[in-house]
Amino acid sequence: MKKLSFWVLLYIISKIVFYFFTQNTAVVEKYYSEGFYLSYSKLLNKMTSAIPFSIGDLLYFVLGIYLLLKIIKTIKANTSIRNKAYLFILLATKCYVIFYLAFNLMWGLNNYRIPLQNQLDIAITYTEEDLIKLSHKIINTVNAQQLQITKDSTVAVINNQDIKEIYENSKYGLEKVAIDTKLFDFYDTSINSSLYSIPLTYAGFGGYINPFTIEAQVNNKIPKLTMIVTASHEISHQMGYARESDANFIGFLATSKQDELIYQYAANIFALRFCLSELHKTNSASFESIVQRISSGVLVNVNENTVFWQQHKNFTDEIFKNFYHLFLKANNQKEGLRSYSKFLALLINYDKKTPLYKTDNSEVKSTSL
Repeated sequence: MKKLSFWVLLYIISKIVFYFFTQNTAVVEKYYSEGFYLSYSKLLNKMTSAIPFSIGDLLYFVLGIYLLLKIIKTIKANTSIRNKAYLFILLATKCYVIFYLAFNLMWGLNNYRIPLQNQLDIAITYTEEDLIKLSHKIINTVNAQQLQITKDSTVAVINNQDIKEIYENSKYGLEKVAIDTKLFDFYDTSINSSLYSIPLTYAGFGGYINPFTIEAQVNNKIPKLTMIVTASHEISHQMGYARESDANFIGFLATSKQDELIYQYAANIFALRFCLSELHKTNSASFESIVQRISSGVLVNVNENTVFWQQHKNFTDEIFKNFYHLFLKANNQKEGLRSYSKFLALLINYDKKTPLYKTDNSEVKSTSL
């Protein structure tokens, strides 16, 4: 019982320490996000970026095998059922406490840093009129960009670039965001296709950040057009932006800053999907009216992600999504999965402060951000 008491006591003490430390976002920002985490992640990424595969995914596999062997050993142990139950409780408690400590110390405390809207000095609320105005501006932009790329408004844009090239370009976009906004110090990062891309596809995830090795993992099965937004989103997590809305916005911004038009188009398709999704929920009449303005080629690109995920939807999708929803809520993202959509509030209010789109319908392109 002493071993179990030790792990329970360690958890209680760490919970109390983390609670008081995270009460002040400025303290977290200075001493963790811009202090310990920045130094630690730079050092770790120097090591992992030189390796052409995911160290974190490999470690997960090894850890899974280790835990399986421990469980089998406990089941086969020549001892009473009561003692076996104690050993299982001890193992579960030990694993949970180690995960809790490692997750928060290595990356998770970034959830409590100063929110991005405060760093950008923008509001976080918007009206339906704001959303409709932005939707029209984005549609003007994507219609023009799609026609410029394909020369035919009925043809969808296809990205034939190599996946590794997409990953490298995503780093370039983040570096430009760092230079232009001074939000963070960019450093070379480790980004790879996840070894678990197929399971991620059926679980409904486009990528993730490994909080222990600080590697950006991308599901290489998702549609290529907006893959760079996903890659940029995960690198944003590496830069210490744990909130999903913040990573969505920085990922969008980084993709918008790319030199290649196809990437700028991908960023705007990403943003338009969020606008249309929100309008569909809140104002079906406006949604139907706005959709009529989208060229048929653009509509194919808007819908391709939905088609992709619908093709792979299964019962595990809801299980994983519900788990992740609760996980986000437990880590200072009170809206859970809904926090992804707060990206719209950031986008609308940033556009008011620093216009991202021209309003002239005759020649609409993304402006320099």
